[in-house]
Amino acid sequence: MIETAPPIACQLKALEAPQRARQKDLLAVVRGKIRRIVELKQGFEVELPSDPESFMEIAEWVNLERRCCAFAAFAIESRSDGSLWVRATGGDGARDVLAAEMGFKPGALTKND
Repeated sequence: MIETAPPIACQLKALEAPQRARQKDLLAVVRGKIRRIVELKQGFEVELPSDPESFMEIAEWVNLERRCCAFAAFAIESRSDGSLWVRATGGDGARDVLAAEMGFKPGALTKND
């Protein structure tokens, strides 16, 4: 069986109005905490503070984001050096959509392919 990637489309009805507002607020918080951005072939990863408050905000944001962006895979990774990373990847074209959501310009990021 051939597995196909889900279409790159936001599920606009996946979140109710208060959840959408919270997602927007959390996105601003996450953007403001980014320490480093690394562009990947199918997405990107960002380094964020690893303190408990930031971790909870990041986890809540990923939980909301994954519900409306079913085409993307998200991972939160705590690395042995104490850093915290969020990776967002998907099929063809997903990187550009995800980067636009985050306010990144693909091609202007640190490469890691």
